[in-house]
Amino acid sequence: MIYLTQQKQVLSAIFEKAERPLTPPEICEQARKDLPALGIATVYRAIKQFLEEGQIRAVEIPGVPPHYESAARHHHHFFLCQSCKRLFDLVGCVRGVKSLAPEGFLVKQHEIVLYGECSACAAGAQSLK
Repeated sequence: MIYLTQQKQVLSAIFEKAERPLTPPEICEQARKDLPALGIATVYRAIKQFLEEGQIRAVEIPGVPPHYESAARHHHHFFLCQSCKRLFDLVGCVRGVKSLAPEGFLVKQHEIVLYGECSACAAGAQSLK
């Protein structure tokens, strides 16, 4: 029997509605709109359980803390803002990725991450000039 607490219901809804992968502090910040007393430890416990249940998956990019997203999301790639460290989803997939492998090699999966500044950080940098 799975017992779904109010906290887990709120956290689950955040993953379902999220338009990009989120860090635990971002998840906690969003959840506190509905649950002001929610602690970060509860968020980490829920993440652990959701991972074990296959409800969410970790998105691990070297150099930044793990982000998490719904496991129901389709195959996609990411843009990492090097200023604010937020991850954003890219639309679609690069065509011809398999053709980039050396002859005779078999590509089974791939990951693509673009690096730069998100629109908010880029606008902030422009306003300082």
